[in-house]
Amino acid sequence: MGSDTVHDAYREGRRRLTTWGSTLDGAEAATPVPALPGWTVKDTFSHLVGLAADVCAGGLSGPPDDAVTARQVDDRAGCSLAAVLDEWSTVGPQLEDVLAELGRDAPLPLVIDIWSHEVDMRSALQVPLPDGGAAERFLDRAARRGIGRGWSERGVPPLRIVVEDDEWVAGGDEPDGTLTTTRFELGRVMLGRRSRDQMLGLQWSAADPAPWIAAIPVFGPASIDVVDSPRA
Repeated sequence: MGSDTVHDAYREGRRRLTTWGSTLDGAEAATPVPALPGWTVKDTFSHLVGLAADVCAGGLSGPPDDAVTARQVDDRAGCSLAAVLDEWSTVGPQLEDVLAELGRDAPLPLVIDIWSHEVDMRSALQVPLPDGGAAERFLDRAARRGIGRGWSERGVPPLRIVVEDDEWVAGGDEPDGTLTTTRFELGRVMLGRRSRDQMLGLQWSAADPAPWIAAIPVFGPASIDVVDSPRA
């Protein structure tokens, strides 16, 4: 049974990605990642490692912006993927110690970021996706907490969200429509990994889902259709 702590979920994701990353050759490391225009697989690993290093150094007070993520990648542009993974083997455990000390106050986005980018990279290389493990449980919590927040103030009507074995109303009490999907797909929409056309193609009960298409993604929408690999 998976862990319910951010510390263990981050460690689980880091170890799985490090093990997988160590099997990639130079061509695979240089493969562009469609979900992250301008980045390769190695660049994506560089961001994950740079984020860990920045947090451990106390250099981040909130989510990194485009300038910060670009610097994380640029700082490691001359490194091989193996060198980047070696750095993660040092700063990763340091970050995990920080997360363990924070306990329930540890930030969920660090875990969700690993999950999101693992899907991005594996899909770029057209290899099957593993079970997301603890990270997907935290993503589900983030969706329940975040989707619908502030909608009433912005004039976005409430929406019933139905996933595999659960449902809830986001943004109010009386929904104006229903979105029926999966936890995985909802996570990818929320994290900006679907284009507007892809979101329009989801199962909506309302004739015009435009208000929710604009409101659900934290990032994005994607500028192109993003196609993910199937589950293993």
